[in-house]
Order: sequence, then C-alpha cells, then structure tokens
Amino acid sequence: MSMVAVLCTAALATTLAGAPVQAAQAPAVGQSVSLVTTNGSATFKLCRNWVFTHTCREYGNVPVPARIAAGDSFEITFGSNPKTMWFRVKAVLLQDGRCLLIPKHEDMPAKGEDEPVDMLIVDPCRVLR
Repeated sequence: MSMVAVLCTAALATTLAGAPVQAAQAPAVGQSVSLVTTNGSATFKLCRNWVFTHTCREYGNVPVPARIAAGDSFEITFGSNPKTMWFRVKAVLLQDGRCLLIPKHEDMPAKGEDEPVDMLIVDPCRVLR
C-alpha cells in the first residue's frame, strides 16, 4: 500500500471515530523554523558594504553543531588564514532544501532582495519538530 493510501486510510479512520484530523504540514519555503539538524558542515557567506558596491565571499567546510536552533550561539572558524568568531543565530530559514542561518546583527528578512546578507548555509539540513 502506498504512503498516500496509508495516510488517507488513517485520516478516514480518525474522522469516522469522531476526532478531528490535523495534517502535519511541512514548513514552507522561506519559513522560519525553530530546530534543525546538520551534517556538521556549512558554508559561511560574509558580505561587506563598500559605500558604492557590495561584495560577498563564501567560505566552505565551516564546522557547525549537529543541532542548531534560533537563539543558539557557537564559535565558527573559516578561511585559509583561519579567523574565528561567535555566530549568534537570529533565525533559521528554509530555502530549496537548505537552511539559512541568519546572525543576530542582520535585519533579514526585512532587507531588500538586492542587499547581500551574512549567513551560514547548511545544505542539506533537516527540520526537527
């Protein structure tokens, strides 16, 4: 029996029993989530505003904790000449199967689409309920 048929059968049985059916919804793209798991690695996107232009640089293979929630703080090390900083998570957003960890100092998602934003990109990540 397919997974859809199993879910429909369970929903029908619950409805017939008189209890309301509540479907578990997957978070929408761009939606903020509270807790995710990672594979222990992320890409750090560091952006700078130089009066007339913006530049961003990405640093790969940045070690991150296996579980991350909004409000967490952890140390990250990045670059070929290693730099270390504290990353304080303001929000965790889903986008195309990956998680965008927005730091406390950013205004995202209030910033416009054309303005670059610092973030940790975790690909893949899994949302925990």
